[in-house]
Amino acid sequence: MKFQKNTIALLLGSSMAAISGQAAAHWSSGPFLYNDAGTNPMHLAAAELTNPATGTTFGTYEQTRAGGTSYGWIQAADPALWGNSHDNSGLAFTLSQTSKVTFTINTLGTATQVTPTGTSSYTDISGIDWTPAFSIFKGLAAQSSHEGAAANNTGLAANTPGNVEWGPYGSSQPYTAATDATYEATTGNTYTGNGTWGNFRSTASWVSGRDLSATAKFKDGTLIGTDPTLGGNNTSLLEYVDHIMGADGSHTVTGTFTLGPGDYSIWIGGTSLADAVAQQNNYQGLYNANLTDGVAYSDAALAYNTHLSTASPELQAAQAAYNAAMASHTNTQADRDAATDALQAELDKDSTAQSLRNTMLTAGADIIHYTDAIAHLRAKEGYTIQTTVSAVPVPGAVWLFGSAIAGLAGIGRRKSIAA
Repeated sequence: MKFQKNTIALLLGSSMAAISGQAAAHWSSGPFLYNDAGTNPMHLAAAELTNPATGTTFGTYEQTRAGGTSYGWIQAADPALWGNSHDNSGLAFTLSQTSKVTFTINTLGTATQVTPTGTSSYTDISGIDWTPAFSIFKGLAAQSSHEGAAANNTGLAANTPGNVEWGPYGSSQPYTAATDATYEATTGNTYTGNGTWGNFRSTASWVSGRDLSATAKFKDGTLIGTDPTLGGNNTSLLEYVDHIMGADGSHTVTGTFTLGPGDYSIWIGGTSLADAVAQQNNYQGLYNANLTDGVAYSDAALAYNTHLSTASPELQAAQAAYNAAMASHTNTQADRDAATDALQAELDKDSTAQSLRNTMLTAGADIIHYTDAIAHLRAKEGYTIQTTVSAVPVPGAVWLFGSAIAGLAGIGRRKSIAA
């Protein structure tokens, strides 16, 4: 019997882990695509500022990245439901002067692994081609941001109307009339939905935030502090500038912008509306399955793990190896299949363990199904991003005006000499 990849996440934790676990994933704007200002606005470690693929002077630069999902960008265009930043890929760039900036994004087709720029290890990606889109925002996300109500961060909580109960962050900040009222009073915006999927918005400004901690530090070692106010180190506004969508069925998107000096974020994701709807149904299905089957599944998982604690060392080792293989982001499918076969070989020697595991998998069949379906659609995508930065062309009329002034100056000088 083969076991699906994501089952193990539910074996070792509560049955609700599949819904709330995403909140543990943190992100920041970055890495940098371009920075000609010589600044370190994200307080990165020195080594992160020396990436040779990061542009520092006018020119063209290219990086390979993994992140985003097939539906992440289009989901976040929904003005009522919003989107999940974890389903998109955020990068940063800084301009010291007004510049002409062109971004070109190309997907990696059916590749299943990619080695992101600046790393030496590969990352698994979906292997399914997708259509990209991107949005540009003025500002950078707070370090280690995440959706949901960040611990003690009242500034972040006040800037989201609350999350839908079936979404990955519903348990951390449920949507209520009070959260809606706080959001509207704080932002001056009217919200007409019944809770959001996350904080990310692809066609409007949005707010990112992190947990407040008196001991947390930036990567350069300086303290972040505990200021929750918008614009501080823990809560930041990403101000919408513009967006470009790839044509349906295409696997590339490009756009050129004239941007003033400052720090910017570019967020990249897919445009599959069908996948966005399917994922919404998956989350709702998982929520309902946990309500109906969560207790029975947790009890069955506990019974299996209790037996496992006294089982043969070989079975314990096989289960541990299986857990590690499934959790790894660098193992190949062959590695996972080998770990599955090794575990099954040990289960074949322990009929009680096999029976308890079968009971667990039966009790949690719907939970496992929706967890795997969510993970399948949330598989990372791979892409290259080419960044070209150049001076803003001076209009011809300005040159003509300048020539006329120079000519008048020359005439005046000749008259002066003649006199």
